[in-house]
Amino acid sequence: MENRGPRVQFDENKRSKLPNMRFLIEFDGPIANVAEAYYAAYVEAATQVGWSKLDQPTFWRLIRTKGPEGDLLPRASDFKLKDYRQRFNELLEKPSLLQRYSLAADSFTSLSKLIRHGPLGAITLGVNATERGNLLKGWKLASMLPEIQSLAADPRQRPNELKAWAKGDRRTIIVASSDAIIRAADSAELFTVGLSCGPCGAERLHRAGPRIVMKNLDELATSLCTGAADLIRAGLLPMTPGL
Repeated sequence: MENRGPRVQFDENKRSKLPNMRFLIEFDGPIANVAEAYYAAYVEAATQVGWSKLDQPTFWRLIRTKGPEGDLLPRASDFKLKDYRQRFNELLEKPSLLQRYSLAADSFTSLSKLIRHGPLGAITLGVNATERGNLLKGWKLASMLPEIQSLAADPRQRPNELKAWAKGDRRTIIVASSDAIIRAADSAELFTVGLSCGPCGAERLHRAGPRIVMKNLDELATSLCTGAADLIRAGLLPMTPGL
């Protein structure tokens, strides 16, 4: 069943007393639940390379703690692992797999709060931005997130891409649940908020170096609505309004 966002009204002109910001938010994890799609891609890829499969809780734990380097195909050769990883990444970009994404709890409400503090943009490490954009439309989020940008496959290009998408605004905050995006944003000298709700757990996110790690978009939105004391302590916002 299609997961549509609730009909929450928001006013783009209603801004808080905090300095205006710009948010670039990762789609996979912060906005969309990815666990079901990830496991489906894993099962199909493991089957294609002729390997036994882990149960879903074990797979998800390894992904969140160790990522692609986790022992997802126990005792497999390096060649077999390389083949699996390529198939997994390709499968995950198929529309049929992306349709298994579901809107994360409270995402619509949280984004409606965040947009009061500045414009929003969506980013992804995946190549199929078109299908992710279709999901945003189906969830009634396109008015807040009118476009989604795919980061380059080459990690060396990502910092410059993020700088360009930030449009030179030093108040831009990158909100991501992938350590790869956090590292790229850090290299671009942009502020980062890590969210531990996706395929990268809090410990992995901390190692990537974000200014602060939160559970989800709701925690970030609530913080901004209640004075953002934790964001100020983390250095993402000034002590007093204005920059």
